Amino acid sequence: MEVKILYATETGNARDVAERLGRECSRNTNNDATAAAAAAIVSVLSVDAYDPRLLPREEEKNLLFFVCSTMGQGDPPKSFEKFWKFLLKKNLPLGTSLPNLRFAVFGLGDSSYEKYNFVAKKLHRRLEQLGGKSVVELGLGDDQHFSGYDGGLDAWLEKLYVKVFGSEFYREKIVGFKNKLDACPIEVSVVRDGGGMDDGVNNINAPVETRRGVMRAARSMATEEVSSCDDTNNGSYWRTLKVIKNECCTSESAVRQVHHIELDNRCTDVHDFCPGDVLEILPCSSNDDAVGREVLDLLSNSIVVKDDSDNEYRAIADAENLVVSVSSHQSNNPYVCLAKNLVAYFLDCFSASPRSYFFEVCAYFANDPLEKEKLQHFASPEGRADCYQYCQRERRSVKEFFDEFTSVKLPLEWLLHVAPKLKPRQFSISSSPSQHRNNDKTHVDLISVTVAVAKWTTPLKRLRSGLCSTWMAEKLKAGDDVYARVVKSGGLPYSDTGAMILIGPGTGAAPFRSFILERCSRRNFDDKILMFFGCRRKAEDNLYETDWEHVEKWSEGNIKVVTAFSREQEKKVYVQDKIRGDHAKEVWDLISRHEAKIFVAGSSEDMPARVREAIRDVCAKEGGMDKESATRYIAELEVKKRYFVEAW
Repeated sequence: MEVKILYATETGNARDVAERLGRECSRNTNNDATAAAAAAIVSVLSVDAYDPRLLPREEEKNLLFFVCSTMGQGDPPKSFEKFWKFLLKKNLPLGTSLPNLRFAVFGLGDSSYEKYNFVAKKLHRRLEQLGGKSVVELGLGDDQHFSGYDGGLDAWLEKLYVKVFGSEFYREKIVGFKNKLDACPIEVSVVRDGGGMDDGVNNINAPVETRRGVMRAARSMATEEVSSCDDTNNGSYWRTLKVIKNECCTSESAVRQVHHIELDNRCTDVHDFCPGDVLEILPCSSNDDAVGREVLDLLSNSIVVKDDSDNEYRAIADAENLVVSVSSHQSNNPYVCLAKNLVAYFLDCFSASPRSYFFEVCAYFANDPLEKEKLQHFASPEGRADCYQYCQRERRSVKEFFDEFTSVKLPLEWLLHVAPKLKPRQFSISSSPSQHRNNDKTHVDLISVTVAVAKWTTPLKRLRSGLCSTWMAEKLKAGDDVYARVVKSGGLPYSDTGAMILIGPGTGAAPFRSFILERCSRRNFDDKILMFFGCRRKAEDNLYETDWEHVEKWSEGNIKVVTAFSREQEKKVYVQDKIRGDHAKEVWDLISRHEAKIFVAGSSEDMPARVREAIRDVCAKEGGMDKESATRYIAELEVKKRYFVEAW
């Protein structure tokens, strides 16, 4: 029996679930397969790596498990689009297209959004429509649950395992798996260690010093957490950009600092991009200019490596100079690099919180009985809520975990496998490509992004800050390198012509600055643009105020920027209030007479929903509709590709 586990993820959470599912299914081996099911041959892969044309040919004895995340407004991850397009083909007859398919679907979503787990629900429904048979009911993980998506996952997995592999498998291989450990898929061997462990290799190639090298190491470990420097993403790939300017756009009294960062693109072969495209940036997990002291402390105090002379694990004597070879069971291409660079450029040990499997592995390597017992509790279904409170709600990092659980000495290969990986962050490009082309118009020389520094306080009043935004805003200076790539079609779809209504409070203004400056650069002032920008106070965080004044003047009134300062008066005023207030007739005229496209960008909390309600109210009042008709009208705008939301 083959078990194929396909995941569609944007942030990595669905992949975490898929890997857990694959790991646990693999415990049903030839030696102990139960009567309920034969031994499972398990594979875990991204849904875009699976050829959907194979679906009708899947054998009845096989199983396909899908793990799908849903983005804020019901959008699927990009990796899901090709697969979903195949399922919607008109030549697939209902009821008979997938007669042998046995499947199960688990979704990850957030019930605070209107389209909660929309992707998983529509996938489950469509597979059944085409004749597939679900072996267990649809499972839904809710980020609002007190223990996160694990709250729904544990119960769903129990039903799945009992149904597919039998109750004995669940009892012995899942519940009874304490004090055992799955095989680690990553292999690490010491090449050179300043503390004396030396295999005699003194003339090795220079160890990796760059992010690109660490990505090659990631490839050797057969991980997809960070794309290889050789891989393409819609024609875009990782390149080194130099910082030209990093300036704060807000006053010292502003609640949140926002920085405008300009990057030199002249020396790359990324020749072009479109307004609305996204710049994906890889941060550094170290706070220092070089690899930080905290990285070396982590390696020295909490991590061990195997001494090949006697096959025993020992503490790292010289973390500064430890050189290791990394590979995976699936890869015959080991890569040699400095261990400290792997931690700094591949792992997120100082910001992100680990998942439950991290605690399960650390429990195995804990030497103190009380710490082992507590970690086993955290890793169990009964301890999920306590683990969530300890880890996720407080955003405890891997480093903070090791500071508290001092008896855990984790092998380096396990750290590389179970610690959170350093993930790229996406920022809307806020510059115009046409405005910054070189003299012969063949290359865009400058790319800018707008970065809000994320800082917050946990329930226990611990101050936290976002890894990437803090690093970019507070650490980067002119001349520094940034590892980045342009993600084409990763944001809002720009057009050179047509009327537009742009709604972007806060840093939601970033892509619309690109839109407007591109129109100005192309001298297109024929089509009207109405933009709504919101912030707290004019003197504190009125982003790009000078730009807005200039474009209004250049366009002779065809580009208009309406500002909403929420804290300038006793009653708070937001962009949605401006839309349904004095500018309602203007908004309706653009929608109905000029066929304007509506673009919304900014915080994903409740702003998109409030703006949608305001547009609905305008359509109802100015268009003479009732609320039900106005709601349907906006849905039709979405279908006609005239209403877009990009929220984060």
